[in-house]
Formats: sequence, C-alpha cells, structure tokens
Amino acid sequence: MNILTKLHIAYADKKKRKWRNEYVAGFKNCGRNIEIGNNCHISFKKNFDLGSNCWIGDNFFAKSEGGITIGNGTIISRNCEIWTTNHNYDSEDLQCIPYDKRMIKKPVTIEENVWIGSRVTIVPGVTIGEGSVIGAGAVITKDVPKYAVVGGNPAKVIKYRNKENYDRLKEEKKIYLDVEYDFEKSSLRKTEW
Repeated sequence: MNILTKLHIAYADKKKRKWRNEYVAGFKNCGRNIEIGNNCHISFKKNFDLGSNCWIGDNFFAKSEGGITIGNGTIISRNCEIWTTNHNYDSEDLQCIPYDKRMIKKPVTIEENVWIGSRVTIVPGVTIGEGSVIGAGAVITKDVPKYAVVGGNPAKVIKYRNKENYDRLKEEKKIYLDVEYDFEKSSLRKTEW
C-alpha cells in the first residue's frame, strides 16, 4: 500500500473517530476499540452499554428503552434489530385493542464474544449466552445458551461450539477484533500499519 493511500485512510479514520466519539457520548458505557457502521439508530442511548472490541454493522437498529448490554468481543452484522419494548396487548386491565398506549420494557443482554449474523431480530427480555453464534436471519425469542449455534425463526439450537477450544483461545486473549484491529488508531488491520 502506497503512502498516499495510507494518508487518505488516515484522514477518513480521523473523521470517523470524531463522529464515533460524538455518537457514543450518550451511551451508558462504551469500551475501547469499537466500530459502529453507517445508518445506525440507537434510541435511549443512556440505557445502551457496549463493551470493548465490539463491531456493529451498518443499519443496526436498537430500541433500548428497556436496557441493552453488549459484552466484550461481540460482533453484530448488518441490518440487525434489538427490541426492549413491546406494546401492552394482553393484560387484565387492557384499555383498548389491539394494544393500549402502555409499553412493556424488558432488558436484552448479549454476553461476551457473541457473533450475530446479518438480519437477526432480538426481542425484549432475551439473554444471549457467552460465545454463541446466531445465524443470519434468525429471530431470537428466548434465551440462547452459552456456546450455542442457533438459527431459524424462531431460533433453535443447531449445535454447540467446542468449549475447550473456546476456553483456550479466551485464556490466550485471542479475541478477533483485539488481535486484528485497533480502531482507535486506524481502520486498517494491524498488519497493514
């Protein structure tokens, strides 16, 4: 890569870091070495807790009034949605149909080192366990166990990851974004600096 290309990338990275720092300023917490894609919408940012070494893809949508926690090392692909609120449609004191003006809030927790494929929808009140892989297009309607690989609508466990291999890599601190990138410095891979 020639020096002129690196200068162009450095200039673009500086603008992106400035935008990202302003965007995450209202988050409940925000770790380091994070990347947030274009056209993302996160409502109620003060209830959005993002760990370190995380990547959020383009067109991400999060309705975080009920609270969203995303653990370290988590990668969320493009066009994903996380919902923490739903209309009140089925209570003893329901005031009108199909639902009334009251909202039901339930937090969503995504533990560390989770990989979420594109076009995934996560509904209120769900916990996604550590090291899980969520297949593209899945709809997560209930808790996902640790190390599970899930897919479908509604999502079902397809298999489990090799826990011994996962634990070894975690112990060695081989977290993908931490190994490959430092978004605080550049969008280039560390080997390209």
